[in-house]
Amino acid sequence: MFDLFKKGFFTGLGLVVITAEEVEKRINKLVETGKLSADEGEKIINEFVQKSEDQQAVIQERINNSIKSTLESLNIAGKEHLENLEARVSSLEDRISTLESLRLEEEKKTH
Repeated sequence: MFDLFKKGFFTGLGLVVITAEEVEKRINKLVETGKLSADEGEKIINEFVQKSEDQQAVIQERINNSIKSTLESLNIAGKEHLENLEARVSSLEDRISTLESLRLEEEKKTH
């Protein structure tokens, strides 16, 4: 499922790159023909790139939220939950080891 989201995201990025290249070409033609100044052309391209990057961030956030929501609805344990469980298991193993040692010491004393 994550691969599907990832493929869609990267496909979207590819379209943005192609679109950015097209915008830059067209702006450069307008500059060459004198319909725009070089400064105006650069400003338009920079604004377009900034808006594209902002939109990519929004899309990435939506994808992350969608993945998180999907994982939660599937009731799949996340990394933090697994780390907490590992810590608890480790603590229990330590307690068992301590109790076994105490039991062996008690057995030695009674024999």
